[in-house]
Amino acid sequence: MTSFLITKKDKKSYESKIESLPSSTKRNKQYAVKLFERFTCEKYEKSSTEIIEEINRMRKEEPEEYEYALYGMLQEWINWNKKRGIGNYTIRTQFSNLRKYLFHSGIKTDDQNIKEYLSFGKISKEEKYPLQLEEYRRIVESFSKNPRFQALFLALGSSGMRIGEALSLKKKNLDLSGKRIKVNIPPTTKTRTGRSTYLSLETEKILKPLLEKKNPDDFVFAKKGCNPSDRSVRVSLCRSLKRMGYTDKYESNGYMKITSHSFRAFFFTKASRKHDENYAHRLTGHGGYLIQYDRMTEEEKLERYLVLESDLLVFDQTKNELEIDRLREENQTIEQLKKEMKQLKKNQAIQDEKIIQTLKNQGSIP
Repeated sequence: MTSFLITKKDKKSYESKIESLPSSTKRNKQYAVKLFERFTCEKYEKSSTEIIEEINRMRKEEPEEYEYALYGMLQEWINWNKKRGIGNYTIRTQFSNLRKYLFHSGIKTDDQNIKEYLSFGKISKEEKYPLQLEEYRRIVESFSKNPRFQALFLALGSSGMRIGEALSLKKKNLDLSGKRIKVNIPPTTKTRTGRSTYLSLETEKILKPLLEKKNPDDFVFAKKGCNPSDRSVRVSLCRSLKRMGYTDKYESNGYMKITSHSFRAFFFTKASRKHDENYAHRLTGHGGYLIQYDRMTEEEKLERYLVLESDLLVFDQTKNELEIDRLREENQTIEQLKKEMKQLKKNQAIQDEKIIQTLKNQGSIP
């Protein structure tokens, strides 16, 4: 007799299991299941459910043939993907997600068996393409009729946020009371760890008018009353890149060289060069080397960000405005120092006069 506490291990229960995962992670796992279904239909003319049931049957009734059948089927899956032109890195990533689905379905795969039985092909590593400033500027300008996307892409490059983190932000997560907008990223994203970062002045200029129309619980980068969709952002970015001719792809996996992740990489590169990698890791949400011992106050973090900001700016006009502000502050500081010096000299002269008068009264000097 089967207990009522036992949930049937099928696609429906797997969907329920991954429901609470971040949207991008969940989507990747769902895609792996769909890909496996397509493979079994084309290769065996059977549904994935039928294949899983057959493998589980063999595990119980034909254990001596079980491993041969399981890993033979998985090698066929790998070969099928290779024939479709899928890169080795992508195949390995999808295989990792497929393993989790198979495990949920009662099929366990062993690391040593995978190493011995399966052949994936070597992963070709290519140097990652650095987003150029001119490319960044043109991308932002291409969304001139969509200030929400302009603010989003400027925010990604000036804060180091993941796209999922940016899209999950609500107005109440932004602190507009300081010199720069402080972003308090809640611990509900990929790393399950909260942190804070900042937005540049040029991001703020586009974003503030949008925020005026929003309530505290409204998403920052979504239309009012709508949930954010990273897929729509990626599709829009891809279309814009194609219109501008930025269509270069990596040979190893066929991915475009400029993606939504390029803006985050842009920030990390600038931050690590201006300051150090620990500061860059801290604002982007990476672990970093011994970062748990490198404590930094919010004042220190902001002070360093203001020094870094000019390297993150996309438009020359904003850079000029910042430079003017910096010179104005320097001039004010110089004027203040002059006033203080003048007052010190005046105070010193008064003090010297008092000393001389005292000495005269004592007859020490004529």
